[in-house]
Amino acid sequence: MRRLLSIAIALTTLAGTPSPGHDHTPGQETMATYTNPVSASFTRNFADPTIIRGHDGYWYAYATNGRRYEGDQKQNMMISRSADLVNWEWVGPVFTPETIPTYDGKPADANRQFWAPEIAYLDGRYVLYYSYVVQAPGTPWRTVAAATAEHPAGPWTDTGEVVVGNETWEVRPGVTEIRNNIDPELVTTPDGTRYLYYGSVQGGVRVVRLSADGLRADGEPVQLTDAHRYEAPYVVHRDGYYYLFLSVIGGCCAGAASGYPIMVGRSVEPTGPFLDRDGHTVDGPQGGGTPVLAPNGNEFVSTGHNAIATDLSGQDWIVSHATDRFDPYVAGTENARGLALTRLDWIDGWPVGNAGAGMPSGPVAGPNNDAYVSDAFEVDLAGWEAADGWQHRWGATGGYAHTDAAAPLVSTVSVEGDLRARGLVRLAAGDGGQAGISLPAHGRHRLSVSIDRASSQLVFSGLHRRGPGVVAAAALPANFDYETWHEIEVTVSGRHLRASVSESGQYDPVAEISVVLPDAARSGPVTLHADGSDADFDDVTVARLYTPVTEQAADPVVGALDPAHSDEFTDGPGADWTWLRDPAANVGDGQFRFDVQRSTLIDRRPQADTLPSLLLRDLPEGTWTAETRVTIPFGNSIPYGWPQAGLIAYAGDDEWVELAYTTRESRRFVAFATETSRGGPVAYGHAALGPSRDTMWLRLRHTVAENGEHLYRAAISMDGDHWVWHGTRTLPAGPQPQVGLVAQDLAERADQPSITARFDWFRVYR
Repeated sequence: MRRLLSIAIALTTLAGTPSPGHDHTPGQETMATYTNPVSASFTRNFADPTIIRGHDGYWYAYATNGRRYEGDQKQNMMISRSADLVNWEWVGPVFTPETIPTYDGKPADANRQFWAPEIAYLDGRYVLYYSYVVQAPGTPWRTVAAATAEHPAGPWTDTGEVVVGNETWEVRPGVTEIRNNIDPELVTTPDGTRYLYYGSVQGGVRVVRLSADGLRADGEPVQLTDAHRYEAPYVVHRDGYYYLFLSVIGGCCAGAASGYPIMVGRSVEPTGPFLDRDGHTVDGPQGGGTPVLAPNGNEFVSTGHNAIATDLSGQDWIVSHATDRFDPYVAGTENARGLALTRLDWIDGWPVGNAGAGMPSGPVAGPNNDAYVSDAFEVDLAGWEAADGWQHRWGATGGYAHTDAAAPLVSTVSVEGDLRARGLVRLAAGDGGQAGISLPAHGRHRLSVSIDRASSQLVFSGLHRRGPGVVAAAALPANFDYETWHEIEVTVSGRHLRASVSESGQYDPVAEISVVLPDAARSGPVTLHADGSDADFDDVTVARLYTPVTEQAADPVVGALDPAHSDEFTDGPGADWTWLRDPAANVGDGQFRFDVQRSTLIDRRPQADTLPSLLLRDLPEGTWTAETRVTIPFGNSIPYGWPQAGLIAYAGDDEWVELAYTTRESRRFVAFATETSRGGPVAYGHAALGPSRDTMWLRLRHTVAENGEHLYRAAISMDGDHWVWHGTRTLPAGPQPQVGLVAQDLAERADQPSITARFDWFRVYR
């Protein structure tokens, strides 16, 4: 008991907001505005976040190792917490220098990195999965490990063994390397099976079934994406689909040139295949993905590596990191990736950030925690009517309510209307018994949702038109542990009630119920109830249900064709075109043939003696859209280098934006790239867009921001009719950059055949 009290004292003395307790003021306004990054009060760097709501009523977020500010020491993964998702405070590192794991077999002074944690609550304890990486000496150590704790603030103890160990992948036929096994994500399915998703560049994203305790791989991995396309998987199980959120490789950590958009696919099975909105698989060398969140031209880039949090009203929020492109480094060239929020909307069955408008700057309306009831029982039961058999107790995760009586615990406030209720419940050891949450229905009737050990079900009982007794039930998995905490969630919207149960409210329910209710007025108290067993309750909240956003921002209108600035290339480039450096193209059969040059503008790539040639022209001021159709006959080849061809907006050899069809090893995609010297050293970053094939339609839409910057939004198509719009890149304010065609970056190898890109036209719409 003394140890538990010491943990409690330590938590209540953390700087910042007070510990959430009981708050029963009806309609109390706790919805706040926020400005990204929300972690600015305690750190400039909080990369690759994961999040969970603790039993004490705080949200806890965890991040990759790194420095919080210039002059800081490396934090071995970071922990912060918030009572409202807006105001965050520092908790501490996951590992101290004395507790970091060292069972990798490397020297004591090896450079150990702990990246991209994933937090879960399993079998009555918190489990933190993380990427455990040691590059040298010898064979790289790229594994997923796990640490456990009784409280989300720690202390954390590593399990001492890997969850997923070193694996290999085939770079080219006959060439293998160690896979980049990082970025873990845990999901529990309705049958109680646990799966771990993981992977990145150098191997791609996989999923593997885990042992019953979730701490060891127990099956053969299933490949979900191409070897270099995506990383940072995050999975949501919603309305019968598993939604696989993925971050696009190529721009997580490139300073002002970062991109790192989030894409999504969905499947009816946790092991895929995952398809985007248009039916394209996210797997394979030419895989697709539906856009969720991308840089939109404001200050934020590197908008990926997401988790999802749900506020008390039921509104989802993308929790990701973001880099301010005007101040992109925390120290040296270590990227400053702050914790950021973006509202997540579900529109026509698909998730999209901020209705398609992208990550907001601020101040904007934030999470809504305007609750009738919000009680983590950290103090007492004062917010409830006195009831025999109920008492306040204290455990490893803080305070909670306990009952050994059949009488319910009744709230001192009344609730009404459309609601979202949630809370934690567990049963005492034994057989039988049930416990749950009840909301008011017509008259004395209740809408009750309970876990029922006798029937092994999640059970709803409520109001019928002819009287009480509507009953619905969903089976709980055979391995459901009634004696550990689980979260029950109930939403009532009009005549529709939905209920679910999960281990920690992280969008992987193990049982769900959906019921159509009769028309009836609903007003009255909330009750907690148990029958046939002692039971415990914790972190109970009831709030007005959010109003969903149902309309997505419209795609840009490209306007009418502007013949004066367009070229069909029937007789070669017109007089308005100019070559930067020596020409490297010719015209034939109505196509502009541009040899992919054995040189590149990309500063970090191997450079030839000269930079590549560009075909450029001036375009009008203001808003316009440039379009081309390009073919590169890659077929099934695996060229060396990074051959690519497409559109370019050019302000200088270190200031440009490119949209180009390309290949790296076996994979194919459209690179939406930029190189810039703003914010520090010259930096290059790209986003790999798809789906793709050897003939692609490409668009760059130009607008001018209020600060005078030139904004370029990308769209791609495989048929010229259906276009998918993506994010926005920027070039500095000032004279309008020229726009044109580029074909670059074929490797200088004697055995590498030449490749020619064919452009069918260059069209401008205004």
